[in-house]
Amino acid sequence: MPVTHRHERVNHTLQREIGAVIAERLADPRLPKVTSVTHVECSGDMREAMVSISVLGPPNERRNALVALESAAGLIRHELGERVHMKHIPRLQFKLDTRMAEAQDTLSLLDSVSPTARKRAPAAGQKPLAGERAEAGGA
Repeated sequence: MPVTHRHERVNHTLQREIGAVIAERLADPRLPKVTSVTHVECSGDMREAMVSISVLGPPNERRNALVALESAAGLIRHELGERVHMKHIPRLQFKLDTRMAEAQDTLSLLDSVSPTARKRAPAAGQKPLAGERAEAGGA
């Protein structure tokens, strides 16, 4: 089913409002302060929504945050009903979006392998500084 403009607007609105509810209303100690709603995808009939969340921290904190959000899904849905005017507020399902954590892990790995390599290497399209050798095939 193609995603309509209305469907995109609803997804974006739900993403914004779910993020606000998490930040303003939830006080669960399992939920880290750095918890972001990265994407919301409603079903075609708008009765269910898959909510992708990003949590920076170790894997156990990510799992705990997911459990906390799943247990608070009813409260979040109720708050959405107060904030968003829709015929039906979708049932919420949460999943971890691990892209940010994976990027952070990759950068940490690169830093541990060669902490000065990224500082020395010129960015794409930049000329090496005076006294530095150009890479093979470069200028």
